[in-house]
Amino acid sequence: MSSNLMKGSFFRLPFSLLFFILFVYPLPSHSANLHKYHQVSMGTVIEITLVSEDGEAAQKASLQAFQEIRRIEQLMSPWIETSDVSRLNRSAGKDWAKVSPETLEVIQRSQKISGLSEGAFDITIAPLTQLWRKARERGAPPSSEEVKKILDLVSYRNLLIQSDGKAFLKKKGMAIDLGGIAKGYAVDRAFKTLTSLGYKNLIVNAGGDLRAGGLKNNQFWSIGIQNPRLPEKVMATISVSDSAVATSGDYEKFFFHQGKRYHHILNPKTGFPADGCQSVMILSKDGMTADGLATAVFVLGPEKGYALCQKIGGVECLIMDGEGKAVMTPGLKDLISFNP
Repeated sequence: MSSNLMKGSFFRLPFSLLFFILFVYPLPSHSANLHKYHQVSMGTVIEITLVSEDGEAAQKASLQAFQEIRRIEQLMSPWIETSDVSRLNRSAGKDWAKVSPETLEVIQRSQKISGLSEGAFDITIAPLTQLWRKARERGAPPSSEEVKKILDLVSYRNLLIQSDGKAFLKKKGMAIDLGGIAKGYAVDRAFKTLTSLGYKNLIVNAGGDLRAGGLKNNQFWSIGIQNPRLPEKVMATISVSDSAVATSGDYEKFFFHQGKRYHHILNPKTGFPADGCQSVMILSKDGMTADGLATAVFVLGPEKGYALCQKIGGVECLIMDGEGKAVMTPGLKDLISFNP
């Protein structure tokens, strides 16, 4: 769950493909009807798990799902010159740009989450993430003056859209990055591809943004959640079925400077890394909502983030605050189990 790189640049390969925020517990070896397939796309490892008695058909189905994810990447990656996002960014301050209906849908959902979160989620944060990417490379944060100059380019209110499929960034130098939500959308599309082919018991996991359907051995799928300060350890497990899960954490890409941790989840209002949370997990019906809200809640912090989740129907959250204390919505009580 990279990016407007608020969640990490998942359109580029991350520093490590071995550590996932969420992972599916493996089934016993006798589960011959469980088939897992992997490909690298959108800068992360995509894992598809299917329960099927026909391994050959399952493999063909997974290839169709992987192809769908790559198609979404071609539309929405800021690193591909011909993508909708790249063309829109090149037109900033000059002209309207025509985008595909799918890209428009993701932009519209992004704008909705921006409004609900009072700007805590903002896909126009791309210029800031570029500034902080360079800072991470040199191991020192940008100055307040550098951040202030960029902040003027960040505002979801200066991104206009029309029903005919056109979008416009009002200021030259503005840019969007859909990395905080497009991966969730790609997971949704891959999931729908597989269900349309008749698969009911499955998981599509894109480096921590996942969507689960049906059951595993007649039980809910069991998903492990990393400890934000001990990523190699499982903090808790959550049981899910017919749901999407996404997380945001301050431990994915960060550096220390003069004893302070600087991570990649930026507050669009201050231009600096958001404080108040170590990690956030969102449970919802679809991946796009879960993906976007995970960032929004992290930026808002425990109190406002919790209130936002309570306000939106069908959404549950687990928030680890800055001290590592868990705050969660009541709907998770019977689904989650914390490890000692």
